[in-house]
Amino acid sequence: MSRDILAEIVAKRKADIERLGICFGFERPKRTRPLHPFIAKPGTILEVKRSSPSKGNIAMGLDPVETARKYAEAGTSAISVLTETNYFNGTLSDILKVAEAAPNCAILRKDFLLYPEEVDVAYDFGADAVLLIARILDDSTLCAMANRARELGMTPFVEVRTEDDIRKLKLVQKDGECVAGVNARDLRNFHIDPLIPAAFRKELGPRAVFESGVKEPSDAAFARRLGFEGILIGEAAAKSPDSAKNLVSAFLGASQDGYGKFWKTFAEKREEVRKNFPGKPLVKICGITNEEDAVLATELGADMLGFMFYNPSPRKTNEADTRRIVSRLKEQFKDKAPLCVGVVADRGTAEEKTAFALAKEGVLDAIQFHGVSIPSEMENANFGYYAAVRLKSQAEAESLIANSKHSLPRTLVDAYVPDVVGGTGKRIDDSLLDAVRAKEPLWMAGGISSENISEIVARFEPELVDLSTSLEASHGKKSAEKLRAFFKAVR
Repeated sequence: MSRDILAEIVAKRKADIERLGICFGFERPKRTRPLHPFIAKPGTILEVKRSSPSKGNIAMGLDPVETARKYAEAGTSAISVLTETNYFNGTLSDILKVAEAAPNCAILRKDFLLYPEEVDVAYDFGADAVLLIARILDDSTLCAMANRARELGMTPFVEVRTEDDIRKLKLVQKDGECVAGVNARDLRNFHIDPLIPAAFRKELGPRAVFESGVKEPSDAAFARRLGFEGILIGEAAAKSPDSAKNLVSAFLGASQDGYGKFWKTFAEKREEVRKNFPGKPLVKICGITNEEDAVLATELGADMLGFMFYNPSPRKTNEADTRRIVSRLKEQFKDKAPLCVGVVADRGTAEEKTAFALAKEGVLDAIQFHGVSIPSEMENANFGYYAAVRLKSQAEAESLIANSKHSLPRTLVDAYVPDVVGGTGKRIDDSLLDAVRAKEPLWMAGGISSENISEIVARFEPELVDLSTSLEASHGKKSAEKLRAFFKAVR
């Protein structure tokens, strides 16, 4: 059985409270600090954090006073203070120090709070908001703690990560306002997935915070592009407080856009597939050239469709056909239409320019850069994009993992065949797939068919499979029989 770190933290915390009391041995002060609004407008929450179960020591020599001053100078609107001792090396006294050093910032007590009285303790020590983790609190306790925070003039910050957590959040919101946060990190095993917050954004209400895993400015901007009003940044800020200004500026300088919309829509589709077909992957059908194939693939359950904007491909498409096909899909299937992706495999061509133009216009939802690097100008693109890598060695797999970013949540891996871009029918070496999936959700293409999809799903647990050649009656024309056989097998 895998280790449940969250359960360990809660068990030790209960024992510590029983042994030391609700203030963990600290003298309880009388609050003198005025209350501050918490994420009343878009802003960042930078964290005073010394260590964590996933990273070990992060900044053990951290001075909460100096760190808080630097955070305030960086322009953050709020500071999160971790007060858990066993795994994060924080204490309640850190709140007092931060409150004095950053008098104009809102302060969040971040801990694994279990009892309503702990809200009063947070207030007395100077916090303006309290983290309430829905997963570890039952309905009545969560609501009682949120209501007590409101009575004191504080902000309840409810953290969710599952559908049942969302149910609990709705109960809290019935009683009054709160801030809702989604943790990209699973507190049971501390794995990170930035698309978890994306999937739940629409469920959270107007004041929503993206939590965990942000390493660099583009990651902070990604959270804002998804439509979050706040972002909580821990390790990256604590390890380098001097770099916090860049993270704050990146978040505040971004806005909700088409790039964020693409990843939110994908994440929502993923949650729907997980609910309806547990353990099964999403499906992208590539090489679409006609309405008949596009409509049948959608009816059978395709989540994404690929259109080839690459002249050497026998499955290449053009602007007029793509417009017609996508228009038909949107008209017929409305919000159930698949995401439509333009695939480009060389730079500077007329085909690439056409794909970009269709994406900018909103005809295409995203661009797949297949075997070519993503151009730097894409950082500000108002549409989705991702890379497809033709993986040929362990070194390339390791490089892919090392260079993965929050702001580029997924990469498609395809088999490498010299001078051939996609449609090879060749499988990637198992060891390369294992290396990738050990570190991040697997999107895979190459050699997938109705005959082997069950074995692939059982062996590699891909999040998305991408196929084209095995479903064809001829180049550019799908076989209805093969499409039906594949979806029967995959679902």
